Amino acid sequence: MKRLWRIVAALVVVGLVWLEPVVSRAQSGSVVTIQVFQFQPNPLEVKAGAQVTWTNQDDIEHTVTSGTPERPDGRFNSVLAGKGKTASFTFKEAGMYSYFCNRHQSMRGQINVK
Repeated sequence: MKRLWRIVAALVVVGLVWLEPVVSRAQSGSVVTIQVFQFQPNPLEVKAGAQVTWTNQDDIEHTVTSGTPERPDGRFNSVLAGKGKTASFTFKEAGMYSYFCNRHQSMRGQINVK
């Protein structure tokens, strides 16, 4: 019986070691936090077809606007009107996507889609 439990325990450990990177990528790979006037992580790398969700953790309003302050490109523009508000966008094609906060134009981010 002890041998059976050792085998089961070993399989559980192997399963957790194998799954951990997959779970971590799924949880962190598509989320951007807005906090203290910063987008984090920045840059973010995702696969084509991934949905990225921005979550505002500041008490004030921010935007997630595609392009740069000098050249907004119109792909997406969402207002996150306070703490806890979210916005999402699905990146269907590979490329580098710049974005910024229209209210605080020094806040800039980049999504690299592979």
